Amino acid sequence: MVRLRKVFFGWWMVLAGAFNSLYAGGVFYYGFGAFFDPIRDEFGWSRATTSLAFSLQRFEGGVMAPVVGFLIDKIGARKLIFTGIITASLGFMLLSRINSLFTFYIAFLVVSAGFSAGFSMPAQAAIVNWFVRRRGMAMGLLMAGPGLSGLLVPGVVWLIDQYQWRTALMMIAFGVVVVGVPAALCMRHRPEPYGYLPDGDPPAEEAILRPQVREGYLETNFERASNPSGSANFTPFQAMRTASFWFLSVGLTFSGMAISALMVHEIPALTKMGYSREAAGLVVTGMTVTSLVGRLGFGWLSDTMDKRYILAVASVLQAIGVFIFANVQSPWLIVPFLLTYGIGYGGPISVRPALLGDYFGSKHFGAIQGLVMTVSMVGGVVGPWFAGKIADVTGSYYLAFLISAAIAALSVPLILFAKPPPEPLATGI
Repeated sequence: MVRLRKVFFGWWMVLAGAFNSLYAGGVFYYGFGAFFDPIRDEFGWSRATTSLAFSLQRFEGGVMAPVVGFLIDKIGARKLIFTGIITASLGFMLLSRINSLFTFYIAFLVVSAGFSAGFSMPAQAAIVNWFVRRRGMAMGLLMAGPGLSGLLVPGVVWLIDQYQWRTALMMIAFGVVVVGVPAALCMRHRPEPYGYLPDGDPPAEEAILRPQVREGYLETNFERASNPSGSANFTPFQAMRTASFWFLSVGLTFSGMAISALMVHEIPALTKMGYSREAAGLVVTGMTVTSLVGRLGFGWLSDTMDKRYILAVASVLQAIGVFIFANVQSPWLIVPFLLTYGIGYGGPISVRPALLGDYFGSKHFGAIQGLVMTVSMVGGVVGPWFAGKIADVTGSYYLAFLISAAIAALSVPLILFAKPPPEPLATGI
């Protein structure tokens, strides 16, 4: 009788994290744009004023990122995911009861804090620890969840149309708990305490894992080998002293400005061009589905190719896609927009964390990724407000997206300059 090999537990974690991110992406990161016009119309706010909530969300995410990263490294992913689930659910409930611009901003920040703590970052940190050789593919599958989340956007639009936006938010709050709690129960921060080796390697390979003491903590040969560039695990301070850290962070800032502007204003821009809200929701769905090609394909390629080149290609596709979107008044341009921007948008989502793990190791991955996000959040803060302000002044999103495309292109040389960093000096910090 042929004995089937047990599925490595790390893949179950990937699946759980993907489902959790699928829901989060559908109701917040992509789907919340469907609430933009209904809320703005009820209160009579301008596009720039309403967009400021999304800019504040990016700012909050950047400020919280290193804190969340530090907590991930200290207490693990599961506790943070539970905390984030409860916080996000309460935030959606608060959003359903807002009666002023101030309460809108506060409630939106509560939701954002919940998603920052409980969804993408903890899962990514755990997956970096559970995979090394197959890190790119594992990250691609994890981030395929948000890629499929666009399928939920038409459902969000339907909920708003059928039950009004306040009731829809209450339903979404309940769904956060239903989806998030099982996902949290599946998460484990590191494989070794549970009798596993990264990538599901057989126990016979455990002989190479001789513990050694380095800089005050127990480290294994495997942990040092987890950085393909050959350097040791960097501390956050050591990472910030490298040129690679800053080239990547600033490059992601430029691409993030274009991405955040399009993400927030995609549905409002399409409706302003004459598309129905239902059609606009389908375009968002198409964008997230085509992003699967980038998330999975680029993730797979990153295990065999230089990740810098893959990120650079993705930025080029982003710039082309945003440029096309500026001219998408013609329906036939939606297809090339989806094929360029969708793929370019999806690629970095899986490749970026894999690259950071390769360059700086897994020991302090959460904190280092948090610091990168803090720097790059500048683009996420400016992008939505900038696009909304230009739309208010000119009456069109055309100029906003042209400028955003040019800014996205600036990230390409910066990413290419981000070469593998040299091994850090043993300074102890």
